[in-house]
Amino acid sequence: MNNWQVDLFTGLENANGMQDVLDATIKVIAPIGFEFCGFRSLIPLPLATPKIMTLYTAEDKTYERERNGDYLETPMSRHCARSMTPFSWEGTTEDAVFKEIPDLCEEYYSSGHRGGWAQSLVERKNMYSVFYADSSDSLTKRYLDNVDFRMQWVATAVLSRMNKVRSDTDIQLSLREREVLRWTGDGKTADQIAEILMLSPSTINFHLRNAMKKLDAPNKTAAVVRAIFLKLLF
Repeated sequence: MNNWQVDLFTGLENANGMQDVLDATIKVIAPIGFEFCGFRSLIPLPLATPKIMTLYTAEDKTYERERNGDYLETPMSRHCARSMTPFSWEGTTEDAVFKEIPDLCEEYYSSGHRGGWAQSLVERKNMYSVFYADSSDSLTKRYLDNVDFRMQWVATAVLSRMNKVRSDTDIQLSLREREVLRWTGDGKTADQIAEILMLSPSTINFHLRNAMKKLDAPNKTAAVVRAIFLKLLF
């Protein structure tokens, strides 16, 4: 096993939270030119509409766009939605990705991001995650081809550790809290959920507040996404 693999697995093993996983990962991929990395999960079930949760190693405009779902229709996202083969982009104006979405790429470049690499990781039916990394510099195709093997190792290890961290959560939701969050995720209001479950709206809001507190979520939407990401609603 190479030194970078030892460093990777040691760092991931010591990671106690999902953000810790990315922080450990960036230490391994930074020496080969990637300054940022992120992890996105698209989870369409059991909800009526897809939900995404993203983690990133930098708080900037790019992450804000990612968190808002603005990059779901990029060439990278479309590729990763249908294939587990790696996808890379050079970060230049001659890059095929730039030619397809020049306005979005110009904004991406202006935020200090250029070339990058991504791979989709299917977790179960109708649920997949994407690990991606990028650099403030443009990257040649030859360079991206050379690091492809290492990055596939990293992506697989990250998913494995993310799953372990998520399954080890000590958060416990009650049956009612899970029911209320599921219906909330399907777009139902407190009044509608109350009618479905034959409870009062105040009782529904009580369960929502409790779930939000347990999940450390600022609002009900964030509570739903975090609960799904932690596999608490399946």
